[in-house]
Order: sequence, then C-alpha cells, then structure tokens
Amino acid sequence: MPRLPSSRRGVVWFRWKILITLSAALCILALFSINRHSNSTATTTTLSSSLSVARSRIPLVKYSGDRPKLAFLFLARRDLPLDFLWDRFFKSADQRNFSIYIHSIPGFVFDESSTRSQFFYNLQLKNSIQVVWGESSMIAAERLLLASALEDPSNQRFVLLSDSCVPLYDFGYIYRYLVSSPKSFVDSFLDKDKRYTMKMFPVVRKEKWRKGSQWISLIRSHAEVIVNDDTVFPVFQKFCKRSLPLDPRKNWLYLKKRRHNCIPDEHYVQTLLTVSTKNYQNFSFSSALF
Repeated sequence: MPRLPSSRRGVVWFRWKILITLSAALCILALFSINRHSNSTATTTTLSSSLSVARSRIPLVKYSGDRPKLAFLFLARRDLPLDFLWDRFFKSADQRNFSIYIHSIPGFVFDESSTRSQFFYNLQLKNSIQVVWGESSMIAAERLLLASALEDPSNQRFVLLSDSCVPLYDFGYIYRYLVSSPKSFVDSFLDKDKRYTMKMFPVVRKEKWRKGSQWISLIRSHAEVIVNDDTVFPVFQKFCKRSLPLDPRKNWLYLKKRRHNCIPDEHYVQTLLTVSTKNYQNFSFSSALF
C-alpha cells in the first residue's frame, strides 16, 4: 500500500491535533458548566432549607407587649470594622429595647478575637451563606437576617445595615422615631437605567419596577412579606443578574456587548413592596452614597 507523502501526513496529523484539542476543550467546558450548575443548585437548596427552618420558628401570635424592640441586622463582608462606634451607641440604650443579628461569611465567629464590642459576641447567624456582590445571594442573606429576627415576637422594627454604616443619632432618638411610625422607610423610585426585562412579566410588571438603596427600616408585616415571598424572589434569581465585571477595568466588555445588567439588591425590596403593598414611606431612614 503506497504511503502518503510526508507533507500530506503532516496536514492530516495537524487536523487530528485540532480535533482532539477542540474535543478536550468542549469536555472541560461541559464539566465546568455541570459543576457550576450543581453548585448553584446546592446553594439554592441550602438557602431554601435554611429559610424554611427559620420560617417555621416565626410565632403566629401577635405581639401584645408594651416594649417593642428594634432589630439591628448587620450584613457584613466579614467583621464589623466600626464596632467601637456601635459599642458606644448600644451602651446608651436599655438592652431590653433592641436585638442584634449579623450575617457574615460562613464559619466566622464574633468573639473577643474578632470584635471590640461584647454586644456582638456570638450573634452571627449559624445558617449564613456565601454572598457575592451584585448577585441574588445578597438579598438571600437579607431574608435570612429578617427570618431570624422574626423569631422574636418583640422585634417590631427591623433596620438593615452594612458593615460600614454608623449611627448619626443616639439610640433614644432612633428608637422613638421608628417605633412611633406605623410605616416602613424604604428608598424607592422609578428606574431610569432600563434594568427591567420583559422576561419578568407577568410576575413583575414594568410599572411596578422600582430601584433604591438596600439599607432600609421595616415594620414587622413588611419583614414577613419579604421572608414569605416565594413568587418575586425566584424571578429575580433567574432574570436580575449582574453583567458588569467585578474588575472595573473590564467594563468596556459590557459596554461593547450591550449586555443586560441588573443588581438585585437595588431593586428587590422596593419592587416586592410595590407589588404587594403601598404602606411605606418613600425615603430611606439611612443616608447613603448611592
């Protein structure tokens, strides 16, 4: 049998190398996609399980006491770098008038080695999740905080805070201001960034789409609406996703491809409450650079 010329054998071998390389790349990509989907499914399952357990602990009996508490909910990346300011703030308060809940990275413990304030000792959630900025895990963590705080029937006002928030007034002023108001304080306005997508319809209609700061103060009934929501949150998980890269130097990729960009925590509570109820003050109790 005649042999192929060496030049032709080289071409055939080169084509085989390309085919093998492409096949290997496709296999790796498929494995990566499967792993990513599995991790996402596992995270969603864990969150759903944690939230279900927390919901089951929420008392159905209406609070009838005369000393409602403020629940301070800290959404922290790790520790609380401004804990010394909060320590001074809480020292001026009657401890029967407030409670504290902290969502940090899984496994992080607030003790004498990680915080300068005893007010935060061992108050981290045991069911915390890994949070990524600009993803639905941010609002998932907020819901876990609210669910934990709702377990105490005396918690009647819920203040969501970041690890960089500081109190501008003393505890007495804030307590009287929030407890005396029958409404939530939520920064909410029409979105001019065109982040809404028709894929959310009909669960979320365009006229109900809102934007605002995630740092809010809620009455108990609104906190319950957020924790018990099984309709709007799944839509946000599926269709409200960050497209901008975490590295700002790569923003040109987003601008070039004109990809849809949506930051869930800037829309979820505002949109959900607009869909569910109108009983909230349309401004934030906190001051933020937004």
